[in-house]
Amino acid sequence: SRSFLRSTYKRNIHASHKTHQAAAGKRNKDLFTPSPFKRSDKINIDDKFTVQRDLREGDNTYGIRRYLLLPRTNDSDDPTQKPTIIASINANKNILFGAQLHAQQSGSDEDYIADYFAACEPLLDIAKEDASINGQQVQALAALNGLCSWVTECLDRDGEGSEVLTSLLHGEQPNTLLDNDKEEQVENRGASGSSNRRARQNVKSQSAKIILNNESDRILMLDAIRAIATGIPRPGHSVVGQGTYRDGAEGWKSLAWEYSNLATVPVDASNAVTGLEEVSLYKSRDGEVAKIEHLASVEAGYLSVAGGAMARMFFV
Repeated sequence: SRSFLRSTYKRNIHASHKTHQAAAGKRNKDLFTPSPFKRSDKINIDDKFTVQRDLREGDNTYGIRRYLLLPRTNDSDDPTQKPTIIASINANKNILFGAQLHAQQSGSDEDYIADYFAACEPLLDIAKEDASINGQQVQALAALNGLCSWVTECLDRDGEGSEVLTSLLHGEQPNTLLDNDKEEQVENRGASGSSNRRARQNVKSQSAKIILNNESDRILMLDAIRAIATGIPRPGHSVVGQGTYRDGAEGWKSLAWEYSNLATVPVDASNAVTGLEEVSLYKSRDGEVAKIEHLASVEAGYLSVAGGAMARMFFV
């Protein structure tokens, strides 16, 4: 049966490729935009849902904060009862991260993906607008959940599914591995006529950065990649420690870059890669993967699913 979350959110929040009206107002003539929360810390999307900005550093509106999608309350509701959080996005200055669906019902991966986008897209529209108030280009850090499983599966298939692994396993070094820190000029796809649009943006695309001087370097990197992906220490080691992450760093970043490109837009819930929904979410609002941050998070749980890597994205 069709998910209640998906049908409710899409009907009432109008999740789509278009920016939500609360975040689509006219901009100032300079690079600064007014905050959508200028008059209140809550924005009512419609008669059922509201977005609340939760500041974590006193009254600092540009510091650490959280955007929450909540059910809209009535005056008759109990003010002491905490509202149910449907979805949230975190921010610090101009960087967004941690887009998460909270009110998830049991169901298939397809239902989860559809619910995630229905709830998070309108929330992202407002958070992105608020993060641009100081004129800085809005960025995001996106989780790469499932990266370790994907690399392990490719290793089990002798590299099939990954050009980077295939090349490393067979001692090759194609052009894609040598094309390091390629600069691309990415045209801003902002609304035509907007006085605040940046005409063009420089986005550094970190394609793979692997330099192998000899056969021992190749084996060293492969052993480190295998250990990061599986959590099984390298031969002669008792743990997957700092040395392993150092030796596998460039190869792991290349694999993370390759994995991040599996995120598609528009998202087809029946085909979407579960684990890349945050990358796809930001892509759906003109986000571009600019580079991979190695060990962006060293929490044990995240190391086990993504080796600590995250995608840094720019909204252009």
